[in-house]
Amino acid sequence: MPNSAAAQIEQIHSMLERGQRSVRLERHTLILWGLIASSLIIFIDLLITPERMPILWHRIVLSNSIIAIVVFVAAIWDFRHTRQAREQRDESVSYIQFQLTKVWWFILTLIVLINLGVNVFGGGYLFYPILIALTGLGFFIHGLFSQQLLVWNGILIVLAGLTAITLRIPFQTMEWFTVFLFGLGLPTMAWLIDLPVVKNNLKQRILISLGWLSMITVPTWFIHYQTNKVVIPDWPVISLQEYQQKTDTGLTDYAVKIPAGTTIPLNVKISSDTLSNSGMTTIPLTLSKAVTVAMNKGKADGRYRIDEGEWLNPRRQFFTRKTRLDATITVQDGVQIDIDFILKVFQ
Repeated sequence: MPNSAAAQIEQIHSMLERGQRSVRLERHTLILWGLIASSLIIFIDLLITPERMPILWHRIVLSNSIIAIVVFVAAIWDFRHTRQAREQRDESVSYIQFQLTKVWWFILTLIVLINLGVNVFGGGYLFYPILIALTGLGFFIHGLFSQQLLVWNGILIVLAGLTAITLRIPFQTMEWFTVFLFGLGLPTMAWLIDLPVVKNNLKQRILISLGWLSMITVPTWFIHYQTNKVVIPDWPVISLQEYQQKTDTGLTDYAVKIPAGTTIPLNVKISSDTLSNSGMTTIPLTLSKAVTVAMNKGKADGRYRIDEGEWLNPRRQFFTRKTRLDATITVQDGVQIDIDFILKVFQ
């Protein structure tokens, strides 16, 4: 009788252990989605370009169709492979595990729809921070029912996405961070989640999560530094007036200094389906700080510096903030449209 009771207790413990282990994120899932997501980010932009496909909506339809098909096929394959892996270990897919799978499918659907939305309506600089935050939320929710490392990593990923929005980290930097997060971070997480020290030691779990995030952040920072490193032009510095008097501007390289107070025309062209524009509208702007621009064979090559600051070469020299667009009708002026925005220069 005692032996029978002990055997029954052992069977109960075994059943509980299998039930707990059934709520887990499989290694192949992390590796699969990590490689797929990073590959889509890299190759979609390389294959679908304005040069190959000039019409914008054609690019939008093709890119989003590829993403949706790949995500759908990967989700089905992952679900079936997970069931097969559980059957081989004599485990079942629990009710909670299936509900967590639905959460991940919902997050994937949101990501695909958000990508379509930013392609159509704009705001693409927010896509990667939102993608990162949603991924972190998924890990956090899944980790509450399974491996604790997923909770800590999920929190760090969400904070990374929110930090990117708060600090307005450049789009290209966030793109590389996302590539390393999926391509390097998720396969590494697949190896970390089953380490004994990760399961039993809270302090080491936190340290491992921070080290894991550093492994993603360091190569991102390195690529950001290399791509934004500016070679200071060793060219003669001349004034704007001197440059305009040159006859060899297309043959010689110069650094042209534009003094503060210079009037710069801002040419604006607006297209609309209900409004017509006679052509280009010019708005005169006045330079408040001196700017030195590198002119390579008569063309600005993107490098500049403000006053006597460091030379810069950002991929985008300008961005807008706090855009406001109002249409009003008044007795005195009739119909008018007011546009108010802040034009920021990277410096």
